[in-house]
Amino acid sequence: MRKLITLIVSKGLDPCIVFSFSKRECEAFSMSLKNCDFNSEDERDSIDRIFHNAMQTLSEEDQQLPQVQMMLPLLKRGIGIHHGGLLPIVKEVIELLFQEGLLKVLFTTETFSMGINMPAKTVVFTSIEKFDGDEFRWITGGEYIQMSGRAGRRGLDDKGICILMANKKLEPDVAKQILRGKSDALYSSFHLGYNMLLNMMRVEDILPEDIIMESFHQF
Repeated sequence: MRKLITLIVSKGLDPCIVFSFSKRECEAFSMSLKNCDFNSEDERDSIDRIFHNAMQTLSEEDQQLPQVQMMLPLLKRGIGIHHGGLLPIVKEVIELLFQEGLLKVLFTTETFSMGINMPAKTVVFTSIEKFDGDEFRWITGGEYIQMSGRAGRRGLDDKGICILMANKKLEPDVAKQILRGKSDALYSSFHLGYNMLLNMMRVEDILPEDIIMESFHQF
């Protein structure tokens, strides 16, 4: 991983998002770059100021948490981690630093590709299979589209770069299904129940019929 990331940065292909399918892997990969520093002195000063200003909103006890203490030295070297196990304020700071171009490499889980508009020049997949709660399986075409779609910044890059680290032998048919597959179908989870109707009727100026008509399920 270290050789790959240093090559990406040296070739000017950063910022780079590295997708991993576990929080533990995100942290392990980031720690493997402990001797790497991708930022200038000015960038380190900016990160230090932004991080400390944000952490002032936490209580003194929370400021001493291990994830807060270990994060700043990592961020100052241009390396970030983003996953569901971090405090919301820590994630917000990392997102801000990435948007500002102060982070060159971001190790994150696939949730980062959902809803957050933060493209990069290069996207790396550390694996082409994931554990879905029952078994290990290949990533789907929809998952690949969602994550690889982060590669390439509108107005800045003429193309995005996607690197797949094949950790297992991949048959041609499986590769085609991943790389040329279609987006996953969307299914509504909207379920109308008595409680929902009664709660909506308690609110003034809101008609249950209007909410139902505007729901995704209606379309």
